[in-house]
Amino acid sequence: MTITHDIRVLLGDVGIDAMNAAGGVLPDLRGVRLPIPAAAPLPATVSAEKRESWPEPFTPPTELPQAAQLPHAASSFSAAKRLLYERVYTDHRITFYCGCGYDPQKQTALESCGLGFMAANKRAQRVEAEHIFPAAQFGQSLACWRAPATFPQCLKTGGGQLSGRACCEKVDPTFATAHNDLQNLVPAVGAINGKRSDFNWGMVSGGERFGDCAIRIDASTRRVEPPSVVRGDVARTMLYMRDTYGFRLSRQDEQLYAAWNNADPPDTWEIDRNHRISQIQGRGNRYVEEYKRL
Repeated sequence: MTITHDIRVLLGDVGIDAMNAAGGVLPDLRGVRLPIPAAAPLPATVSAEKRESWPEPFTPPTELPQAAQLPHAASSFSAAKRLLYERVYTDHRITFYCGCGYDPQKQTALESCGLGFMAANKRAQRVEAEHIFPAAQFGQSLACWRAPATFPQCLKTGGGQLSGRACCEKVDPTFATAHNDLQNLVPAVGAINGKRSDFNWGMVSGGERFGDCAIRIDASTRRVEPPSVVRGDVARTMLYMRDTYGFRLSRQDEQLYAAWNNADPPDTWEIDRNHRISQIQGRGNRYVEEYKRL
């Protein structure tokens, strides 16, 4: 019912790992064969003429690219965050969802975005790197995420073990690349990041609001409606992650993201951000670079 409502409404993060000579990117994995996901079906409601207007490939790849073709992402989440704050957003210190300013120490100016009432919330006082495509959604199907204790590399000296996320970062190169991909990371008010959790995107009729911030979070349906000014950004990131890593999206989600893409084309900052990330990782998001209505 929630998905049906989506469509109806639319039709109106341990430490820093050793970095290689390339400057904080994952090791050269040429020759490593990656898993092949099942392909998602084409939306039956999309005409042939409509399909031709989508950037290729329209469907998720039936075979993932060789590791050598993946972005040159940072070798750790710590390194990715440093690149995010110091190179991508160095002169654009504004949080993604709520438009809050923040300083070089990543302390948020809550009064600048109508969130002054959250000043006593310690997590709201800081900026965090948020995954637009939640890491839990593409990690939970992996054995390293579900059962890290079964991986000797994920056992700590003394008997402890790494978390599922940390284990997958260590043993699964594809997960690590996707997890640290700057295209999928944005600065967000920490408390908002926490509330969003790993919920999926959608349109919600109710949900929790946060002062002047237009994001709406419905924990009961595990859906989050982003502010209208960044819906296109969200859509183009989700489609990029689908195409780059073979992550599956439902037919309804693809239709949702198509509508968001069309209603909110890339603005100057999104284009500049993509260019900066392309310079760092060796490739950009084609849904931004070759923008067209879907």
